[in-house]
Amino acid sequence: MLKASRLRKAIWTARCCYHKAPDKCHGVMGIRREDYGSQWERRAPLNPSQVKSLVDKGVKVLVQPSNRRAYPMQDYENSGAILQEDLSEASLIVGVKQVPIPRLLPNKTYCFFSHTIKAQKENIPMLDSILEKNIRLIDYEKIVDDDGKRMVAFGKFAGIAGMINILHGIGLRLLALGHHTPFIHIAAAHNYRNSSMARQAVRDAGYEISLGFLPKSIGAMTFVVMGAGNVSQGALEVIGELPVEYVKPEDLRKVAESGDHKKVYVTVVHRKDHIINKDGSPLDPQDYEKHPEKYRSTFSEKIAPWASCIVNGIFWDVNHPRFLTNMNTKQLLSEENSPKTDEAPGCPRLPHRLLAISDITADPGGSIEFITDCTSIEAPFALYDADHKHQHFKNLRFSGDGVLVCSVDNMPAQLPREATDYFGDQLIHLIPELIQSDATKPLEKESFSRVIHDAIIASNGQLTPKYQYIAELREKTHSILPVSFDKSGNKVLVLGSGNMAAPTIEYLSRDKSTYVTVLPK
Repeated sequence: MLKASRLRKAIWTARCCYHKAPDKCHGVMGIRREDYGSQWERRAPLNPSQVKSLVDKGVKVLVQPSNRRAYPMQDYENSGAILQEDLSEASLIVGVKQVPIPRLLPNKTYCFFSHTIKAQKENIPMLDSILEKNIRLIDYEKIVDDDGKRMVAFGKFAGIAGMINILHGIGLRLLALGHHTPFIHIAAAHNYRNSSMARQAVRDAGYEISLGFLPKSIGAMTFVVMGAGNVSQGALEVIGELPVEYVKPEDLRKVAESGDHKKVYVTVVHRKDHIINKDGSPLDPQDYEKHPEKYRSTFSEKIAPWASCIVNGIFWDVNHPRFLTNMNTKQLLSEENSPKTDEAPGCPRLPHRLLAISDITADPGGSIEFITDCTSIEAPFALYDADHKHQHFKNLRFSGDGVLVCSVDNMPAQLPREATDYFGDQLIHLIPELIQSDATKPLEKESFSRVIHDAIIASNGQLTPKYQYIAELREKTHSILPVSFDKSGNKVLVLGSGNMAAPTIEYLSRDKSTYVTVLPK
């Protein structure tokens, strides 16, 4: 007797290849296993129920076996999918994270988060292989509506997990500083079966806060949420389980200095609240989109000094102003920013108001300049001290100088089932169009909608016109920067040739007696 998977494959073969009415078969797609990077990656682009809806419409779905997925293989098989290693029959292959180079199949259409649109150095070899293998690459990050809003994203669950994690971290950090708080009973996001269980833990902490269990010695707790997109909305859903009072950014100082310790204060910061023209005039949104270099951020001056925790959920581009530079952060971590409280004698005083930063965007060297490395699910926190040094918690030591940082780059993987459901509900509507893609055809002969066409990064062995800038940015940031000075003077070795190297070399070059050698990675 044939096994169920083999029987199902035989049925599909008969229907799609030899049936007299082949028009009933609407293409073949593959779902690849996630085998890039972290062992925590348990998400999938579609859940079994979503796969079933495609199978019912005549789509043949091949699923690579994986015991790591949050949804078991049997569920996919029961949905009508065929479990097999070989995806070469599929014209469309979908996944979540980047694809290891040896596993890229030529002449296919791939959909995944490529992390190449900023010419990220670690993914350039993969992009080269995609071009060489004539792969059509569609990046979820660039699938946007007419207003530029992303249509296929995990952002909401990144925000949910990011807020749970930082509340967990704040509890540990405050305990290390000598303060027991209700936050200590909130665990990391991946310790909960689902987000509902996590939110119940937050709700329980909120009840204790409302009873006055937050020590007066730490002052009023203030949370600053940057942005108003899906990431920020997810974060706000979680913190909304606490006894919250929402305030405007301009009122943050008042509540930070004299607020009630039986609640927490939250402010949501939009561009208009901290971005101004360098000439002092207010933000012009349309002009900012075209000429962001003309603007600067006042966040470090008007908002950050009164924040206990900063939650970063905004998109940042290399031309956008940072809202926290290294110098800004050093000022925030000085003793002059310690909260003024009426603590009892013997109660420890916080070294500075800013306790924690949850950089959910996980954009190294981005809007928060000092965050140059991501953390991980297994080691989610680091301390950043006033001397600009990262100290990772290898031994779970949360004491010491600095601000607690959480910057996990696969945050939604901590809630894999819900994240998969949410993502797949958005993606499934695009599959009928995506599955018609033929990577062997010239792009101009395909009839894609504007939404899909604008998300195609590579096709027919070259970058598409919209993404030609990647080659230019790559050349600018990754090549060895030629520097020629008198070798009889000082000698400086610069390690790396990325974005941070250029201003360093420019500064060193002011002294013509300095000889600089650049050693790229």
